Amino acid sequence: METSASPTGSLGSRASWFNVWRNRQQIWFDTGLLFVGLLALCACLSLIDDRTLAGVSVWSKPIKFCLSLFVFFGTLAWFADMLKPAAGTVPNPDALDYFQTKPGKVLVWVPVVAAIFEIAYIVFQAAMGEASHFNTSSTFTAVMYSLMGFGAVLLVGCCLWLGCKILGRHGFHDPYVLAVGVGLILSFVLGGGIGGYLGNSSGHWVGGTPNDALGTPLFNWSMDGGDLRVSHFFGLHAMQALPLFALMLPQQWSRVVRWTLVVFFGCGYAAWTLATFVQAVNGQPLIAA
Repeated sequence: METSASPTGSLGSRASWFNVWRNRQQIWFDTGLLFVGLLALCACLSLIDDRTLAGVSVWSKPIKFCLSLFVFFGTLAWFADMLKPAAGTVPNPDALDYFQTKPGKVLVWVPVVAAIFEIAYIVFQAAMGEASHFNTSSTFTAVMYSLMGFGAVLLVGCCLWLGCKILGRHGFHDPYVLAVGVGLILSFVLGGGIGGYLGNSSGHWVGGTPNDALGTPLFNWSMDGGDLRVSHFFGLHAMQALPLFALMLPQQWSRVVRWTLVVFFGCGYAAWTLATFVQAVNGQPLIAA
């Protein structure tokens, strides 16, 4: 396996983990930091602005989306090293850097532009005291909601693109590489598929009380009815769940055993996500009050 496909990559003796992470894909990493700064701003605004939507602060949704996008871009940046050349394998290492090619540059910038557009509208609507999602009360909000849906497709589509490129370069033999590639693809299939169903619904609640203040801590998932956000959440985070599982497997175990466990975990994770989707559609909460 190429060195660049290693879970930790090439760590220089003088480089901090922060710089190593940032150097894997600087644009994605810096975009993630941008959302951290915006999250802090929205958190401060929530302390001085007492307006609410669905029972929680109008700034609750921007905060959660900023956190989610930070994790998203941080994850993409970490995996980006797998599309760069292994150190010392060629005279000119940049010659095999996918992100220096035209398709690679498109892959970098498409999710950045889509995410900034989405968060800008979410923050704008929060400042106006109005909902950004499921809001088609005017021509403007209906158009913007449709554009948000298109942006979401671009975001998960980049997961598919990156996952396929990683598997295409490194193959399916290494357990960690398999977990990264399949995790990204599952985020597209499950997160994107359930997200499409969610976006075409009238709301994320299926029965129960339409009030986030009565939901679970942090996530605000309904506790007395179905909530489509549950399966959407698990679907989107397959890209983190599978690689983390692969990393937790003892390295002294054989490659075949670890590879098999990754496959079984991936199948189980997909089944769990679909089960929470069926549960929500049937109006049942993940955690009952």
